[in-house]
Amino acid sequence: MIHGSYRVRDAVASDLPAILSINAEGVPGVSALAPRDAAALLVAATLLRVAEQGDEAIAYVIVFASHTSYDGEEFQWFRRRTGAFLYVDQVAVARLARGRGVASALYMDVEAAAGRRGLPAITLEVNLRPENPASLRFHHRRGFVEVGRLETRDGRLVSLMEKRLHAARPPSSPLSRLRSESMSPVIRRAPLS
Repeated sequence: MIHGSYRVRDAVASDLPAILSINAEGVPGVSALAPRDAAALLVAATLLRVAEQGDEAIAYVIVFASHTSYDGEEFQWFRRRTGAFLYVDQVAVARLARGRGVASALYMDVEAAAGRRGLPAITLEVNLRPENPASLRFHHRRGFVEVGRLETRDGRLVSLMEKRLHAARPPSSPLSRLRSESMSPVIRRAPLS
């Protein structure tokens, strides 16, 4: 997916140093990643996408589907209370690329992925302690609403947020398309005179 002067694509192993650097710039707004954790996420995450400008990753998003075996505390909270969803574990943008719509492009990419999978919601958390007011404003503007709060084992207080995707539909197959097309009424309008 191409947006302006950058594009969004799947992360590859050679992106890990940039992901770790962007992550370090984003702390405490995101949890710090150790190199071995980042490498494991490349394999375990449902989506690990980067926005790249030229040949350089300038942002990343880590996403897990509700059916995956991920032990994140906030993810487990949603899993116990919510149906099918995509969970945004982290999104971070390099300091020099902030304010250019890169995070919004990553979220549009995640929303498109949820739609392709027929998932009706995207979930995430935003830190309230330590405060992250810019992230809270950003997510409110993108249509996320608070559905709960959680005091985490590491002492953070987080706002648990969800965005319902009204356009999400089950993944289609040729057979389901054939059924829906054959059952769709044909409406013909009389020509206007």
